[in-house]
Amino acid sequence: MFKNPLPLVVTAIIATGALRFALTVWGVSDDITKYASMTVIILGAALYYGLRAASYRELLRISYALLIPYMLVEIAAIGYTWSTGRRTIFHAPQYSFGTPIHLHFWGHAAGGLTWEPLSVFMLMAILRALRTRVLARR
Repeated sequence: MFKNPLPLVVTAIIATGALRFALTVWGVSDDITKYASMTVIILGAALYYGLRAASYRELLRISYALLIPYMLVEIAAIGYTWSTGRRTIFHAPQYSFGTPIHLHFWGHAAGGLTWEPLSVFMLMAILRALRTRVLARR
């Protein structure tokens, strides 16, 4: 097993995002493309690192390391949709909440640096606290 799987996780996020983009550009239906999910990889990594009981500072760093590649893929794909006018899954109504593309684009840019990594950090911090509490009772 790898000592620190974070570089592999980041690579998996980027590769999955690239696959998701390729599938949507190639015209594969959203019903299939949705299974190329960067979110699932991020949640799996959040569970792993949260239960690994890293320091809170390390968890904050990890949350940004997980979300920055995700946001780069999202912004690039939404930017592609915005600049070409070609529909992609990245700006589908179920993922954009019906917002105009410029708000969706800038929302990801702002959210990717603020609340999104912090929400992943909070999930990992809660898991870390629960794990620490369970181990303290033993």
